[in-house]
Amino acid sequence: DARPNEYRYRMLLSQGGQRKQDFKGRLQMVARIDQKAGGQTTLTVPDPESDEGHLEFRFYQKVEGRFRVPEGAVVKAVEVRVLQQPGGQVKLSRVVNLP
Repeated sequence: DARPNEYRYRMLLSQGGQRKQDFKGRLQMVARIDQKAGGQTTLTVPDPESDEGHLEFRFYQKVEGRFRVPEGAVVKAVEVRVLQQPGGQVKLSRVVNLP
């Protein structure tokens, strides 16, 4: 069911330690894209202005979704960030390089 220029992601986030309270935060991904016309740009998923990407869990939470890039663009890397709410402090950051 894949569409052209569409990428699918799936991940399982878990909270380590004592787990005395639920983790509340937001998932953010920043894709580094090479465009067909030349040059690089970034795409933030989900849109920072939307309500998507909300996280709230004590032990773990499964996250999945899709995003599209412009025609002819190629995703080179994706940085996955887990931001704690309130405040937006980055609690986890990982970079996935794509071939």
